[in-house]
Amino acid sequence: MSPARLAMREDEAGRPAVRTMRLGEGLAALRADPRRAIQENAIRCLECGRALRQLTNTHLRSHGITATDYKSRFGYNRCRPLMCLALQRLYVERAVKAGLASQIRCRPIVAQPELRRRGGTRTISLEENLTRRDARLKGRVLRMPSGPARRKRVEADPPPVLDAQV
Repeated sequence: MSPARLAMREDEAGRPAVRTMRLGEGLAALRADPRRAIQENAIRCLECGRALRQLTNTHLRSHGITATDYKSRFGYNRCRPLMCLALQRLYVERAVKAGLASQIRCRPIVAQPELRRRGGTRTISLEENLTRRDARLKGRVLRMPSGPARRKRVEADPPPVLDAQV
């Protein structure tokens, strides 16, 4: 088969095979950092790569999973809404207008002090680990000394030894 003919081949869904390869590479990058899948006007499904305003239970059912399974599989926080940022803001505005916060009668952590003493032992999701790592890295960059103090520290550190130099 000629190279031009090979590029025109389609996958099972009828899309060009080259495009699906790129989509797969993009999905791998999004799966490594799932926070990037949530954008202003769309959220990318990390199963199929479709851009949607909201990942509904109906869409997730087409992949044979639930929202809880999806969040744990791809490392989202348990309470992360599976919708684009614009839709989240819209829902927040509606909740504020409707006064939903005033309808909350009891917060268990405040009403029952023993819950606070127990502590919050839970599993840390990939999303939370990545966010904490980014915050630490930003903190390091901001705390780096400048001027003479930095030069002394840099001069005191020995240069790294690479395998190629040995």
